[in-house]
Amino acid sequence: MERRNITLEKKHIDILSPLLEKHDGNISASIREMIDFTNLMINNHGSLENAISDSVSIERIENQQVLVDQLVWQWLLETSHDMLPSKEIVDSLIEPVDELDHEGFAVQINELCIVLGWKTKIHFKLPFIYILTGGSENQRLLISKIICIYLVNHHIGIEHISNTYSKTSIEFGSKSSKDEAYQDCVKHLGTLDSSIKEIRYKPYFWNSLINTHVNTDYNMVTIHRKEYERLLSAGFDVDVDIFSVYTGLPCNDINLQQLLPTIKSIFETSRIVDKIEIEVDILRIYHSYTNPDAIEHIAKTILKILELNGYQYEAIQVSSIIILQHKVEIEGRISELVSNLVKAKGGFNHEMLTFLIFLDGVKEKTEINSTVKTIGERMGEQIIKEYEKQFNVVDWDMKTFKEAFSNIDIKLGRKSVLELIDSNVMHYTVSSCQIVHRHGKFNKHLCNLTHGLLKGAVDYAFKGDATIKPKQKIGLGDRLCEFYIVLQKKLPMPTDVSHNL
Repeated sequence: MERRNITLEKKHIDILSPLLEKHDGNISASIREMIDFTNLMINNHGSLENAISDSVSIERIENQQVLVDQLVWQWLLETSHDMLPSKEIVDSLIEPVDELDHEGFAVQINELCIVLGWKTKIHFKLPFIYILTGGSENQRLLISKIICIYLVNHHIGIEHISNTYSKTSIEFGSKSSKDEAYQDCVKHLGTLDSSIKEIRYKPYFWNSLINTHVNTDYNMVTIHRKEYERLLSAGFDVDVDIFSVYTGLPCNDINLQQLLPTIKSIFETSRIVDKIEIEVDILRIYHSYTNPDAIEHIAKTILKILELNGYQYEAIQVSSIIILQHKVEIEGRISELVSNLVKAKGGFNHEMLTFLIFLDGVKEKTEINSTVKTIGERMGEQIIKEYEKQFNVVDWDMKTFKEAFSNIDIKLGRKSVLELIDSNVMHYTVSSCQIVHRHGKFNKHLCNLTHGLLKGAVDYAFKGDATIKPKQKIGLGDRLCEFYIVLQKKLPMPTDVSHNL
């Protein structure tokens, strides 16, 4: 063992006092532990100067550096893949200079990696190549971005990047401008940069659009709005499939509080309109169309979506701004009528006639006659829902439906016969319907209303799996109304009786 004499002042002895206590006053053992610790700092930080620099105040640790779990760090690197750090972030790490020394810049980056604990080393190689070794590939990509963004200030851009398991090589070249150099960074290291910025700027819009493409298995087609306007003005039928395409939901049975924001999202995200404002239950639709047919088509499409969900709206303005107003009084009377029907123990003729008088009173300000059947469908659906709750019906079949609708017909004052041909086919005849013969005269509106009522009830009970096949109608001059209600999964009918369906 080599022995040497050293001189220690009292202040040095005081500094060593914790180690002296640990080693029972043995100065040699204390000095050896201090030397081992110094060696550890040099190995971890590159030099004692770096170690001292890294031993900063608590305030600097809190404000400038944080310790991050390795798995979290890898996640942060992966989620920032194909994104570029801002120039301000890079300038905070490495101070910009007017004259660039590539060798000196490589040394700066190495020192930064040592301070931050990154196990990546950087070498500069002529003619113009930076080589990064060690550390994970994602970490090397982050350092590559820092280098590239820094070099943009000097009109230097990327020519080529190659990655292997443990090495990343970046070949640079001079460019004519900062913008050209920056575009090289985007091309090689930041292909998602502008996209992610847009998604963060309008997350709701882009999430809706992405979900739409996913829901349709990327079968969406994007066209310019002018071309879309031309297609609308060509007289295409109203198509409400857009609702299901954008939401993945059926376009029915959605409450108004959920439906209106959904309509807003669909038509704004698809860019069919510019903006939709919702004021309580009024829709103000802003658009850029000039063709009157196209504007009317937009209004009719949204009206149809609302109608399919049982909400009666009318367009009170169709021009540069489309304004759709909720016809609350009609729906209120429908709900009232349904409630009265459920509670009624006997006939219901008076309530239906009162409702007809109500419709007559509003038909001057709306095209109510053309929507009477739809109103009936809404009523039929509500009636069956109420019956379902009252009698705790879980699964509908033809037998259950026969019992329910027989009860409804009694309350409506209709003479009808409902006969099960088999478990999937029901024969339904109405020989007398007092409510459609007001004052002894046939009323086609109430007739359409009752037909709609049947359809709404059937559609709700069988979830669209049943069809109504009319054979005779009093409204067409026949002596009775005759229908077959057929489930699509019907069994073969008996062969001893012929039923022409």
